Amino acid sequence: MSRMEVFRSFLLALASTMLLVLSGVAVPLVGILLIPLVPQPALAFGLKYGKGNGMGLLLLATLLLFLIGGKELALGYSLLALIVIPLFFSFGRKWSIESVVVGTAAGMLAAVSGVLLYFFGSLFQLQQVIRGALKENLEISLKMYEKIGFSGESVEILKERAPHMIEVILQIMPALAFAGLVTVILLNLFFLYRRFPDYRSLFLSSGDLKEWKSPEPLIWCFILSGFSFFLPGWGVLKILALNLFLVIAVFYFFQGLSIVAYYFHYKKVPFFLRSLAYALIVFEQIFTLFVVGLGLFDLWGDFRRLKKKNLNPGRVS
Repeated sequence: MSRMEVFRSFLLALASTMLLVLSGVAVPLVGILLIPLVPQPALAFGLKYGKGNGMGLLLLATLLLFLIGGKELALGYSLLALIVIPLFFSFGRKWSIESVVVGTAAGMLAAVSGVLLYFFGSLFQLQQVIRGALKENLEISLKMYEKIGFSGESVEILKERAPHMIEVILQIMPALAFAGLVTVILLNLFFLYRRFPDYRSLFLSSGDLKEWKSPEPLIWCFILSGFSFFLPGWGVLKILALNLFLVIAVFYFFQGLSIVAYYFHYKKVPFFLRSLAYALIVFEQIFTLFVVGLGLFDLWGDFRRLKKKNLNPGRVS
C-alpha cells in the first residue's frame, strides 16, 4: 500500500465528510438522511488504513468545519463524530453486537448530556430550551396541518393537548436520544458490514445478524418497568421506569426487525418489496408496534427455530 493511495483515500474521506455535514445542514429534509452517515467516512477510512489515520481525519474535519461555519457547526460535528472513538476502541475485541452498540450509545449519551449541561448551566435551563424548540416545531406543524386541509376540530384538539404532549416528550427525551444514537450506530455498522466483508471479524463477533436476539433476562426488566406504571405515587421513579421501558422496547424492535430480515432472506423476497416493508415499519406506528411485539414474543415463539438449531447443530445447512 503506497503513501499516495492512503493520501488519496484520506482526501476522498475528508471530502465525503464535509459534503455530508454541509449538505445535511443546508438542506434540513436531506439532513435527516445524511447526518446519521456523517461518521461513516472516518469509520471506513480508519478500518482500512488504521485507527490513528481515522482519528486524524476527525480532527482535520473538525478544524475545517470550525473555519467554514464557526464553533457551532464544529461542535455539532464533533459530538456526532464521537461515535467513531468507542467504535474504533471496540474493533478487534470480539465483542457482541449488543455490547458494542449499547456501550457506544451509553457513552455518547453521557458525553452529549455533559456538554449540553456545561453550555446551558443547569438541567432546568436545558429543559427550557428544549421545551421552547418543541413548542415552536409543534406550532409550525399545526399551521401546516391547517394549510393541507385538516379539520378545524382536529387542529383545536391538538392545540389543547400540545402542552401535555411537550411535557411527555421531555420526560422520555433520554430514551428517545438513546434510541436515536442506537439507530445511528447500527446504520454505520450496517454500511461497514456491507462495504467491507473481509473486515467483518474486526468489528463484529461471529454470527448472522439475521439470527440476533436480545438477552433473555431483559424480559424481566421490561415486565417490571411496565408494572411500575400502575404503582401510586413514585413520580421520578415512574419517569425512570418509562424511559427504561422504552429503551428495552428498542431492543425488541431490532430483534423483531432481524426476524423480518431473516424471513425476507429465507423466502427470497424481492428488493422492492423489502424496501416497501421497511419503509412501512419505520413510518407507520402500527407496523412498528407489530415488529416490537414480534421481537418480544420471539422469546416464547422462537419464530426462527434458533433453539432447535442449537440443539441440532449438525443438521444446520
